Amino acid sequence: MHRFPRTPRHSPREALAVVLLVLACERSTPVGGRKDTVVPSVPLPESSIVVKPDASPWDSSAGPALFVAGSSPTEAFLIAPQYTHTAALDSVQPDSTLLRSLRIDLFGSGKKVGTARISSMAASARTDSCRTWPIARLEFASGDTGSAQPWNVAFESGHASEPVIDSIEGLPTADSAKLAADIARIASALPGDTSAVFRGLPCVVNKAWRAQLPNGQTLLASVVVRNVNQEANPRQERILLIAERDSATTRFTPRYTDRKVGLEETLETTDPIAIVLLGVDRHPTVIIARDAGNGLSYALVERIAGQWQRRWASAYAGC
Repeated sequence: MHRFPRTPRHSPREALAVVLLVLACERSTPVGGRKDTVVPSVPLPESSIVVKPDASPWDSSAGPALFVAGSSPTEAFLIAPQYTHTAALDSVQPDSTLLRSLRIDLFGSGKKVGTARISSMAASARTDSCRTWPIARLEFASGDTGSAQPWNVAFESGHASEPVIDSIEGLPTADSAKLAADIARIASALPGDTSAVFRGLPCVVNKAWRAQLPNGQTLLASVVVRNVNQEANPRQERILLIAERDSATTRFTPRYTDRKVGLEETLETTDPIAIVLLGVDRHPTVIIARDAGNGLSYALVERIAGQWQRRWASAYAGC
């Protein structure tokens, strides 16, 4: 039979001491001498402190903003430095007067395709729970072919230049197959492959660009995909891979990766949309678009002091 702990017994003298102690505590303040002090409620003064947003890690050599092609060649989404990944679109308002009449260089298909001038600005708009980027309307000089050519990104004139770029789609068949095999080999050997379900599955090169850098190196920016084709649970792995190759070597070395794993329908896609050389030192930069299904954001992945890193990431715009 289980026995409960026995309650200790106290002597009458001990019990009387406890009662007297309680009474002494209750009578520590004489009833007649008690005075309830009412502290008047004073409203707090309005704070004059302005909460400053976190300092933006934006690369100042990129100019005042990143511009991304809008719904037409004469419209650009304004991705301001203040719109970091920790801020909401309606938390800051860029000064449109500083951007009006700004001249910007347009880049597409790996090269500069034209120059435009910002003629007017439209503020960010909200519809229900959706939020859009501010829009810059562009004007092209007479005879400038930029308005007729597709472009992806733009920077203030003089802040960005283009390296010599080719894409895997534009290479001869044999060269394209060799590059795809090199990329697949690098991706399959990357560290951090913690999802066993994808091991042994073929790596499919979704996108790949090569750029010749001023220092003689070759830059590779690619997206590699592996799929688990299960009808009830289709899963996907997407790897953003940035690699470099010296002129004296034949193989690429991985320098930066971003791996995403999840359901195919809801997995965030991370795609390079441009490669440019920023600033006076012309450091290579890959502009990344991140699509979460209900919104878009952008990031600058740059080589700084010989190391590739995500220098800046924007907020999401969408629903």
